Amino acid sequence: MRISVENLERLYAGFARAHGADEAETAVFAAGLLRADLRGHHTQGIGLLPYLDELFEAGTMAFGREITTLRDAPATALLDGGGEAGHVVATRAMEMAIEKARAAGIGLVTVKGSSDCGMAANYALQALDAGMIGIAMSTGPILVAPWGGREAQFCTNPIALAVPAGEEEPIVIDMATSANSMGGVVLAARDGRKLGGREVVTADGHYTDDPLRVILNVMDRESRMAGALLPSGPKGFGMVLMVELLSALLSGERDWTVAEVNDTRGRAAFYSQTCIAISVAHFQDPDTFAASADRMIRTLTSMQPAHGFEKVRLHGGGARERELQCRRDGVEIRDEEWKMAIDRARLRGVDTDGFPEATA
Repeated sequence: MRISVENLERLYAGFARAHGADEAETAVFAAGLLRADLRGHHTQGIGLLPYLDELFEAGTMAFGREITTLRDAPATALLDGGGEAGHVVATRAMEMAIEKARAAGIGLVTVKGSSDCGMAANYALQALDAGMIGIAMSTGPILVAPWGGREAQFCTNPIALAVPAGEEEPIVIDMATSANSMGGVVLAARDGRKLGGREVVTADGHYTDDPLRVILNVMDRESRMAGALLPSGPKGFGMVLMVELLSALLSGERDWTVAEVNDTRGRAAFYSQTCIAISVAHFQDPDTFAASADRMIRTLTSMQPAHGFEKVRLHGGGARERELQCRRDGVEIRDEEWKMAIDRARLRGVDTDGFPEATA
């Protein structure tokens, strides 16, 4: 079904206010979820809402909590999020990184004590909107086994990178460093689809492409599992480790001595983010850089494609057109995702008058 941008904004804002958000927090929270939907990452938008509601209900995160600066230097900072809503914490972290990059050329801000911040690209794009290169990464619930193992030890450890161009669309990479995101595996299980490869491991240690052997509740985005997700081979495991080291360990959120159970599902979770902003102007003329990026993009996308491919595509390509279309025609949302979100909103007393009813 198609849901208008206005209705999505109204839903997200109403949900935030129902959980005590002020107007500034409401704006950040709603914009973060909506941007995920506009970019087609619905598991970080509408699909994430019921899980966020659980975190609010459990007190794992809340609006109105204090974000504290623990360490501060010209190019770096360490924050304690205090369990504030992750969208708000990560936005503040990137704001600080951008401020530092303007003066020092680069800003790196890492956060401990945060909560789920949704789509990592939100914060890389925040730097992009300031004319900078943005990098954002985060950790959270323990879902992913190490390559060669069977027991979950890591989050999906998403990372995003946004690089400005000139006339062409910017390069925006946004991905889980595991072979698949939790939301992607759950949706595959819900639809009865096999995964792209052996991307999950069963409780008895068998690697498989069948998500139904691992996911216990296909209608639950954060389903309990009889097993774990997997990295994408040894190289993918290296990416998982990199995010863990640069976010969870660098911030001090996790020291790998005790796996404290602090998630609503009775499993350990370590909510941390690292946001990096790089000022192109400290290295070369931004227009020169943008022109070089444009030439690279045009060269690659004009290459003759290999058999089985329509063209060479780059990360982030077509995002502007998709967002404009969604703002004009509405965002395509799965019926059951809309129903679950509306049910949660009504449970919290959000005004849903005038919202379309799901047929699921």
